Amino acid sequence: MPDVNLLKLKKLFQEKRYSEVILDIELSTTENNRTPALHNLLGVCRASQKARTDRDTKYALNDFETAFYKDNFGDISLESLCNHIKLCAEMGRKDSELLNNMLTSQKMYLEAEKKFSENYRYLAHGIDLYKYLIKHKEKISVLEKILKSNGLNKLFGTSYITSQMYLSNWKQINFAEFQKKFSNLFRVLNSKKLSKIDTTKQKLKIGFLSPDFKQSHSITYFIKNLITDLKQTKFETFGLSLLTTNQHDETTDKFSNLFDNWVDLGDKSDQEIVDAIQDENIDILIDLAGLWSYNRLSIFNTRICPLQISWLGFNNSTGLKEVDFILADTNTVKNEEKEYVTRIYKLPKIWNSHCGFEYERVYNELPFKKNNYITFGSLNNFMKINEEVLDTWINILKKVENSKIILKSSLYVCEDVLKKRFEKEGLIDSIEILKKTKRNDFLSHINLYDKIDLCLDTFPFNGVTTTFEALWKNVPVITKAGYNFNSRCGESILKNANIENFIATSNDDYIKKAVFFSNNINELDKARKHLFDKIKDSPLFDTKGFSSDFCEALENMQKIRNKNDN
Repeated sequence: MPDVNLLKLKKLFQEKRYSEVILDIELSTTENNRTPALHNLLGVCRASQKARTDRDTKYALNDFETAFYKDNFGDISLESLCNHIKLCAEMGRKDSELLNNMLTSQKMYLEAEKKFSENYRYLAHGIDLYKYLIKHKEKISVLEKILKSNGLNKLFGTSYITSQMYLSNWKQINFAEFQKKFSNLFRVLNSKKLSKIDTTKQKLKIGFLSPDFKQSHSITYFIKNLITDLKQTKFETFGLSLLTTNQHDETTDKFSNLFDNWVDLGDKSDQEIVDAIQDENIDILIDLAGLWSYNRLSIFNTRICPLQISWLGFNNSTGLKEVDFILADTNTVKNEEKEYVTRIYKLPKIWNSHCGFEYERVYNELPFKKNNYITFGSLNNFMKINEEVLDTWINILKKVENSKIILKSSLYVCEDVLKKRFEKEGLIDSIEILKKTKRNDFLSHINLYDKIDLCLDTFPFNGVTTTFEALWKNVPVITKAGYNFNSRCGESILKNANIENFIATSNDDYIKKAVFFSNNINELDKARKHLFDKIKDSPLFDTKGFSSDFCEALENMQKIRNKNDN
């Protein structure tokens, strides 16, 4: 046993004097005689330093790895494995390339499976591991083990539902069946008794509840003009922000001035939020988050407003009975309508409309004319790239000679996973992965479309904001027709853009279309010219027309809701 004063180390650690713990361990032990517990403690202290550098992080990861193997699958092995995954995940949230050390985490995780396969902590950390490795099937498998052994809860149930949206395994009926059990987990909060909406009132109060009134979030592009347009109507708008005070930024400030009224709710409990919303006497409450992060779904499991609607942020059903309508359109929801638990209201054209960008549009010539090779692109969140999508894209690159693909994600994941897949197929020189754009440099992001001949959509989880961006830059997008709201977003967008010939019916058709347009440059050029001339006047960017449809929808939903209360 090395000459270490454990009581002293414990006291220093409790006092958060991490650098002193590190120094003491390094001076009193060597790499060879250092115990697994000390290696793990070293890693924790290096990772916990306020002024931690990338060098400290690398050393910490190495300490956790050493502790894992030295302990030979004992308790310290499990502890250090979890710490390794946790630190890598933190790197992902900080957009650091050190996240790629998650591949080492995976190696350790798989080696430990035989010993810890039923251990709750081991399984729980597997969720983060497979999230950042973009391994949806494995993540779902881990979640199923946890749910089977520990029962259904809100946290893992939410993760299970949203994970299924990235794969084609579940149809809408499967979502409905799971949500019947899942929705029972949400408690009903205390609320005042409500009367019907008085549609004769001079002003009706409409509240938009969201944790995403902040810079660079996609929903801001779809509600900005709508909120402005509602000022000219009978609706009085309320921005109900779930952002905590320290999350506010310039965009938050702009939206706080854009709404007629602004209410900060992020620092309140669910019950306090219910009370605050009811104190404002809101008539119509719209949920913009659904099951995504920072949602407050219990609020929508309680009848706190006469009309409660789910729209924009989550293109599926949350399964809660007190949500009266999901706002969709005629292209996104079809013959599976009854399988959403919640009633569907279909807008006549499209379920949302983009405000466009402040930059002057200049015709975006085909890069092919300069490069003499086709450049595909997808700027979708990498979480949407599953194995089926990868197989399809790889097939396209092999069929289109000298073609390239540009990828960029709004969420930082383990990029080496993608690189290794393309490398395995002999296509490493055909892929370019671009760094995430800085929040204050949106122009460089939108100008990336100048390098792309043809965008490739993800499926079944389609791009939405990125497809609007591409079409605004007159770059066509190939999408695949889906089977529910979530997987038909691309279909709806392209139909409203009047470029239905870019909608594929299957993976093979998707490949055929990509190859066809790559070999028929005149057809591709024609589509780009059509988009440049017509797209701004289409329902995609006609926010005035959308606002009119939206107001009519609100009027109709009020009537339906009041009629049902009779």
